[in-house]
Amino acid sequence: MYTTEFVEIPLGELLCRVQTLKHEGLRFVQMCAETTEAGIDLLYTFYDETCDNALNLCVYGIDHDSEVPSIQGLYFAAFSYENETHDLYGVKFINMQLDFGGNFFNVATDEPMTIISPEMKAEREKLAKQKAAAAAKARKAAEAAQAAEADAAAGEKAAAEAAGARAGAVADKADPAAGAATAGATPAATATGATPAAAAPASGDAADDRAAKMEAKLAAMDPEKAAKVRAALAARAAKAVAKDGE
Repeated sequence: MYTTEFVEIPLGELLCRVQTLKHEGLRFVQMCAETTEAGIDLLYTFYDETCDNALNLCVYGIDHDSEVPSIQGLYFAAFSYENETHDLYGVKFINMQLDFGGNFFNVATDEPMTIISPEMKAEREKLAKQKAAAAAKARKAAEAAQAAEADAAAGEKAAAEAAGARAGAVADKADPAAGAATAGATPAATATGATPAAAAPASGDAADDRAAKMEAKLAAMDPEKAAKVRAALAARAAKAVAKDGE
């Protein structure tokens, strides 16, 4: 019983699929083209005599920038179909063994079979706008994702720096004697004869300076993010104070 089937394939798989059919012994019957809203559709028909089945490979949406691989190296009889499709539809075939260079037909109008109605033109323009809008939306989403990652990284860095500044300030306030002893042990303090008590305020000033710098960074951040960072810093400071009290 005779059967027929239609299989849609991408342009990039055309030559590989035809090679497989050639290896399986299918006979090439024809190739035809059609002008559609999306571009040019190509249909390749092959016949399998062992099971009386016609297989049609369908490639949709060919445009003037597409390069269609020639199948003449596998089925030389395709030379007439490919040259005809080139002259009438403007489809660009590559690696043709027999190329008439656009002179297979003598036509008064270039690509006469691509003349479309106003309705088809409007549909093509609509499809083109939809594709452009989808591409712009995807690009905008990617940029937003990158910006969010950058903001998150900046927030984490600011939080870490602020936590360090707060922890230093809490340590200085909780144990000023330790800060004074550390300051008094430095060569500068010894050389000038500064006492540990005199060196202690320097540590506190440094902590205040760190805190001031962190506040400046937080002021430059988004208010909502800055509020979250301040809340996290306050929680860490309270935890540090509670730990020192133990």
